[in-house]
Amino acid sequence: MLKERLEQLFEFIAQHIPSDQIMLAKKEYQKTTGETYEDDKSYNTRMSLFLEWYLLDNYKPGTEITTLEKITEDNRSNWSQEHLEVCQDIANNIQALFEVKKVRDNSVTVVDLFKNKKFHINEDDSKIIFRKNDVFQGRIVFHQEKWHFTGHFCFHPNKNQGFIKDEVKKISSLYLSWEKELSSLEKELSKKVKTSLKNIKYIEKVRIKLERTDSISAKDKLTNELLNQEEKNRQFEISIQEIEKKICTLKNKTIKIKGQRLISDLINRLSYMNLKWERSRQIEVTDIYKNL
Repeated sequence: MLKERLEQLFEFIAQHIPSDQIMLAKKEYQKTTGETYEDDKSYNTRMSLFLEWYLLDNYKPGTEITTLEKITEDNRSNWSQEHLEVCQDIANNIQALFEVKKVRDNSVTVVDLFKNKKFHINEDDSKIIFRKNDVFQGRIVFHQEKWHFTGHFCFHPNKNQGFIKDEVKKISSLYLSWEKELSSLEKELSKKVKTSLKNIKYIEKVRIKLERTDSISAKDKLTNELLNQEEKNRQFEISIQEIEKKICTLKNKTIKIKGQRLISDLINRLSYMNLKWERSRQIEVTDIYKNL
């Protein structure tokens, strides 16, 4: 069902988005993946991988919105709630280089090499498609309480796993630094919020005392204390807003968009190497999978 919905979205793109826009995007995509021809063995798969990229990784110019997010928003009043929910699941996909750990009759266990995270994927054809220790490009979607593949893959030769994993580590180390920064900011935010809440309670106590006292000197003292604490709380609020803004930027612009672009760029470069290997089996694969 999920794969069928994805195919429907491909058809929707073909019918509703001008072909010149798609062709421009294809040229941009093939700058890193290489130009594909109809006589290439993997032509159909690579065209599907391009459509996945166009739908899920191609951000509209000047925005933080992908093609799928844009067409979903534009058709929110026309599409059923069930279809919108499926689109949201697809939009939340994970694209990665995966390594196969275990193959069962109707599922496969893989590890996302970028995040070192294990997933159990529902796949009826698992024993036909996968072998233990395979490293491949793919996407997974969490739908109806299970993980599913989108169904389009690029398998890399086992001989080059060392090179691939070294390239992955360069991105993984960045993700690790971002996650540490995010954790630090979230701890700082939590501390600021707790202090602010404590200060608000103290302000309320000062106000109660101020209302109950008849002493002019005590009133002056409490009024000054109230003004100082209210100013302090305003500074807390400014600080909290600044930290929240940093967290939002780190999550969305850095981890989500920049991080995914780095992953996508590496995956696309490796896809191009794979295409060269497909066309030139007489060349040693280690001479293809390398940085220039």
